[in-house]
Parts: sequence; structure tokens; C-alpha cells
Amino acid sequence: MIPRAFSLTLALGLLLVPVTSSAQPRVHVDARGAAGVRADLERIVAGEEGNGWFLDRTHFDAIYPVLLQTVCRASSAAREDVLATLDEESKAAGDPRELFNQDGRRSSRVDAALHLQRMRDALQRTLDTAERDCPFWVRPAVGYDGRQTDRNRFSLSLETGGLFQVRQSAGAWGYGAGGGVRILPGYGFGRVSLLGGLELTGGAMTNVVSQSQFTINYLPAIPLVLRIHDTNWHYDFEIAGVGLFQGDNTALSMGTRVGLGIGLSALRTRFFIPWAGLAVAYEYYFENDRRPMAHFFRGGLRIGFQWDP
Repeated sequence: MIPRAFSLTLALGLLLVPVTSSAQPRVHVDARGAAGVRADLERIVAGEEGNGWFLDRTHFDAIYPVLLQTVCRASSAAREDVLATLDEESKAAGDPRELFNQDGRRSSRVDAALHLQRMRDALQRTLDTAERDCPFWVRPAVGYDGRQTDRNRFSLSLETGGLFQVRQSAGAWGYGAGGGVRILPGYGFGRVSLLGGLELTGGAMTNVVSQSQFTINYLPAIPLVLRIHDTNWHYDFEIAGVGLFQGDNTALSMGTRVGLGIGLSALRTRFFIPWAGLAVAYEYYFENDRRPMAHFFRGGLRIGFQWDP
């Protein structure tokens, strides 16, 4: 006869086995690669949704070549990890059609469920034909960071744009416009990038003494930019050391800058990720023996190209 204590222990053990085994988390064999695939997939689907998503088939066909370039380079573990995660998230979000019937409109939770479903279906469709369509010379790699972001790598940003400028100095105001260019090497840390480099802007402004005359301003700078990515949008927070000299006064004044920017990125074209946005900045220039203290307010359109070979 089996002792009563042993029977209770055995029964308790049998009850605990399915509970403990089902509670174990999924093992991420290639977590870095999965993060890269997920980041690309989010950008690609969100970009297509921004163009107006109507007929599923046409939009899945449109993004297939772009998504395939990511899928072909990612490990099978990364692909399956993202697909399994999206399965779970999509089920948790609910069926978009049922949510629409409940809400009677395209509510935020309907859009969230639709987005997850589209991501999941886009990835599944690509995986179904990847083995057939991936070029033979493209090999999958563990830890692949994707093509549509600067995750975990160095890149070079080339930026330019037009600016409207306001200057206040010696109790008078000047107005003008100009343009500039800057080169910013940087490194991406997931959804955050840090960039720094060189900039030169210039333009004509009304003279603070005589509004009928114009002064040419040259403004070199060394900016440092913290760029926060949100799928296809990014937000810039900038500080910089700046300089000022003029066509009629080549003495250099030194100053500081704080600035903000916002940009919308397109999908990668060969080695470039293009973007366009707006930027504003305030600059303060210290007084010296050749020029009084000055305040500059600047803002305008900015376009950029992130180069990642």
C-alpha cells in the first residue's frame, strides 16, 4: 500500500506540472534580430497606412518587395519570434471587425487592432514565399538590425534647408532669410540616436541700424542632437556652440543654441533614408569688443538624408 503522505505529494506534483510548464516564457533565440525585423515591419506597414489603406491585397503586394529585403537577411529564429509575438498581440487586441461592430465606428482600438493584424498578415505572407523569392546571394544573419532604421550602427546624416531669421541686438530688430547645410555623424541606440558634427548657415538680414540696408550673416556651429524615433516620425532636441561673423564685420562672436525639430522619414532607397521636417532654434551671442550681445530666433524647413552603406 502506498503511504498516504506519498500519495498526496504525488498528486500535488502532477497538478503543478502543467501549471509550471505553461507559465514558462518563450525563449528568444535571436532577440536582437527580432527587434530589427519588428522595427522595419512597423515602419513599412505604418508608411503604407499613411498613404490610405483600402484594399488589403494591393497594399500587401506594394510592401512585399520592401519587406522581403528585411526578411531575407534576418534569421529564421528572428522571423518566427516576431510572428509569434504578433499572433499574441493581435489576439489580445481583438478582432477588428468585431470591435468595429461594437463601437460603430473606426475607434482607436479598432485602428490598433487593424495595425497589428496587418503587420502579422504582411509578415506571414512574406514568410510563405521568402524561400522561393529571396535571392541566392543574400544570406540570413543572426542579430540582423534591419534596413529601415539606424539601430545599433553608425550612420551619416546630410541635412539642409531654408530658414527665416529674426535678430535682436542693441535694442533694434533685424529680419531676413537664408539657408544652410550640416553633416552629422551619429549612432543609433534602438529608438534613440545621438548625432553631432558641423554646420554652416548664412543669409541676408536687414541691418539693425538701417532697415533699408542688408547685412550678410555667416553662422558656423557645432551641433549635438538627441533624436527620438517614433516609427516614421522623429523628434530632435539640440544644443550647439555657435559663431557669428558678417560680411562687413569679420570679427567672430561666440554663442549657444537650443533647438527643437520634428521630421517624417520615408522608406529606405538604396543607401539613403530621406526625411523632411521643421526646426526652430534660439541663439544667444555674447558681447565682445567688436559686436554687442545678440539674440537670434530661427526656424524653417529642413530636409535630410541618412546614409548607411
